[in-house]
Amino acid sequence: MDIAILDAIQEHLRTPLLDQVMLLATHLGDLALVWLIAAAVLIAQPRHRRYGIAVLLAVVATAILGMFVLKPLFGRTRPFVAYEFAGLLIPPPSGDSFPSNHSMVSFAAAAALCCLPGKGRAVLALKVSAVAVACLIALSRIYLYVHYPSDILVGAVIGIAVGVASVQVVKKAWPEPPPSGSE
Repeated sequence: MDIAILDAIQEHLRTPLLDQVMLLATHLGDLALVWLIAAAVLIAQPRHRRYGIAVLLAVVATAILGMFVLKPLFGRTRPFVAYEFAGLLIPPPSGDSFPSNHSMVSFAAAAALCCLPGKGRAVLALKVSAVAVACLIALSRIYLYVHYPSDILVGAVIGIAVGVASVQVVKKAWPEPPPSGSE
């Protein structure tokens, strides 16, 4: 089923415009830069500092888990190698395919960002944007033929779990200060 989905995308969805959108999307996930910027912005705000630290922890934890534990453990060959796909739009990524680190890191950061308290428009926009960017980054990896859909799905699930766990760890390690004026 994985390869059928990859081939269907190549046959029915690939266009020059989508090529450019997916290249931009995949580069948003490179080195987790978009998520590190989000973490830095939150860390700079005392009210949201714990959540910025949780995003940073989620990014680092999933990157390490993926690169040093899961990818070597499973050793799955990337689809462009396994199926001799010659239409890559990016330089061939090195390393194994399963799970997708771009997806794990993105969904971990997005999950941590979704734990941010508040219901205002700015907080809601941040949460929706984080999920949308994570989904776009993950989809780009399939579109670009560098991951199987199952790599993305498992990466997203693990990422969400690590992101939520990161928030819980930070909350326990760094309790919220009491409201000012209370004794």
